[in-house]
Amino acid sequence: MLKTLLGTFLTFYAASSNADTRMMGSKATLGVALGFCHFFASKKVTKKDLALEKPNHFAFHHRRRKKNSPQRGWWAVGPNDPLGSNSFLLLPPVMQQNGGFSKAARWLLSRSAVATNFKNPVLKTVLPLLFLLPLLCVAQNRPTGKDYAVFFYVTDFQAGLPRLPETKIEAEALQTELSTNFGFVCDPVPNPTKQQMRDKIRAYNAKLTGDDQVLFFFSMHGHYSENGDRGYLIARDGLATDDYGDTWFSYDELRSDLGPCRAQHILLALDACHSGAFGIRNRTVPPKPIFDQKEDCQTKISKTMQYAGRQYCSSGNKTAKTPAKSLFAARLLEALRNGGDGGIVRFADLEYYLGKVESPEPESGFFGTHAPGGNFVFVRKNACAPVADRDGDQVPDRDDKCPDVWGSQPDGCSPVPGEDMAADLEAWRSAKRLNSEIAYRDYLRRFPGGEFKELANTALRKAEAETLQKRDDTAWELATEKDTPEGYQKYLTDWPAGRHAAEATAKIKAPAIPDDGLVRVAGGTFMMGSPTTEAGREDNETQHAITVSDYHIGRYEVTQKLWREIMGSDPPALNFKGCDDCPVESVSWDDVQGFLKKINAKYPGRNYRLPTEAEWEYAARSGQQSAGYLYAGGNSIDDVAWYGYAKADFKTHPVGKKNPNELRLYDMSGNVWEWCSDWDNADYYQNSPSANPTGPTSGSLHVLRGGSWYNDPQNCRAAGRNSYASGFRSSAVGFRLARTQ
Repeated sequence: MLKTLLGTFLTFYAASSNADTRMMGSKATLGVALGFCHFFASKKVTKKDLALEKPNHFAFHHRRRKKNSPQRGWWAVGPNDPLGSNSFLLLPPVMQQNGGFSKAARWLLSRSAVATNFKNPVLKTVLPLLFLLPLLCVAQNRPTGKDYAVFFYVTDFQAGLPRLPETKIEAEALQTELSTNFGFVCDPVPNPTKQQMRDKIRAYNAKLTGDDQVLFFFSMHGHYSENGDRGYLIARDGLATDDYGDTWFSYDELRSDLGPCRAQHILLALDACHSGAFGIRNRTVPPKPIFDQKEDCQTKISKTMQYAGRQYCSSGNKTAKTPAKSLFAARLLEALRNGGDGGIVRFADLEYYLGKVESPEPESGFFGTHAPGGNFVFVRKNACAPVADRDGDQVPDRDDKCPDVWGSQPDGCSPVPGEDMAADLEAWRSAKRLNSEIAYRDYLRRFPGGEFKELANTALRKAEAETLQKRDDTAWELATEKDTPEGYQKYLTDWPAGRHAAEATAKIKAPAIPDDGLVRVAGGTFMMGSPTTEAGREDNETQHAITVSDYHIGRYEVTQKLWREIMGSDPPALNFKGCDDCPVESVSWDDVQGFLKKINAKYPGRNYRLPTEAEWEYAARSGQQSAGYLYAGGNSIDDVAWYGYAKADFKTHPVGKKNPNELRLYDMSGNVWEWCSDWDNADYYQNSPSANPTGPTSGSLHVLRGGSWYNDPQNCRAAGRNSYASGFRSSAVGFRLARTQ
């Protein structure tokens, strides 16, 4: 009897230890326990004591005092292990409910083959103590790690900052996904002040343990100070203008507050303007991650928990503004729903899905005490639950109509004799008609030795090659769309032997293009011109709908420095000399054509040009991100433009010193008038083509837009127009570059 009890104690402890998916070595523990049980157990089991079923099932043998009375007494459950052990698991009366067994009891019984009931009154006293002892051991030793997600989002701000109602919707969608499908404990914090955010983080520092993971999600306005190279989050109580950032939550303060946090993994999701200023950026976005398929679910999770992880992902770089309707949050949600492998989503999966956002381009990296190998992980509920497939035909037992016999059919059964050839022929014809990888793989799965096996393998290899080529071409299209050394290098990393590898290598080795700051502008439709109620409006600004395609335009006006690099000397009529970063001025439309000819010869393939008048106004109004401002970037001209002659100190100023518009374009209002490619004609402006108008084919005057340091506010409006002869030069006239690709 003592041997049986000792064997029972060890077996129950091993089974309890095996219940937690984060417990390492649980299978080894169970094996050792079963070995002890085999050594100690000596009780003989008779037919009266036991009822036997198939392996891995269980049966009950007990007596009832009267019909429909509940089970009484202690039960011993013995595993049908390969060693032939007679060890038992003990189930107390508390785990017996309503004539059956509780959920915990059924879990234990489902891993056993036989069961018997003990009625001895001595056992009724001793066994409860033995039952509680392993439970206490488990309570002290098993990991208690949890996954937490804290959502800080702000919809309403102080005066001067626009509302962000979308933050609530995006945060709630992520919260629902994490709590429902990943088992996260979610804590929404709507419209917090700066101090409330800091208090909440510090509360979690005191609460979290070394087995926990925590996600902090921030969705609100942000700010970046170039002078101090410092980024901020703007909470509900943050002022619109704060020279010292006292009312804003700096990233330095955020990193400091997270320093004492004991959680094994911390992940920050920063959905705010300028959020790339937070941490140490990863150099490139990895390709779609692939798990080691030889590792089981628990091993994958255990590996991610070995090292401390301090990671972040941001909606853009430190100079980028984030649109109100965030693609960043949408891609995070997509990664959680569709990413990962076997129900496990890692940080690398988030990076892959965030890499699909082109503008602003998200960034990711690490901070603080991050250890190499540390990796935040999202684990779907029941991700590690085994899928039973006794016959190994890849049809789960729950769907298999013949679970004990290998079958090639979708229902898990073998074809009926006599129908095999007909089914084979029909399956091949179907695969050939669909002509896809999936179809040929399905045929080979169903008929691994079929009549058309060789043809299916040949067709499959051809289909795989075509798919590979399409993926290669798509990757190249992405690289050429970005048209940056980093984009081409990513293509070579993903496709080192790709069809376009030589061209990508040549692009990387091409001479570096000056930092002209060209920005991609996504095409769209807008109302060109001004409404009749707009102050300062002139008669040549009739409103009309215009559609433009994608293009690029300079972030800044062309500077004196860039002009000299291309032309070899200053323009002969340059007025404000000796300021490299000031816009080049006193250049005519004809002078600009000479500049374009030389820069395109130096950098072939870029095809620099002047923007059309429609492209200029669409960019000044911030394209698809337009907020309908009077000037390029706001309704306060003092914030966005050098203007007013004396107010501008009677001169031009270095580019990029005033506030940009939503596309991060500077000085679209003021500083210098900017030449456009169009001839000017009032009739054409009002009756131009609705898509990509390029101006009349001839004329005597060329269009100028944007106003200058010399002009009044009405000339600096986004809709304001002007024109001069192609040979006209003035200290108030310059230009900015554009290109189609």
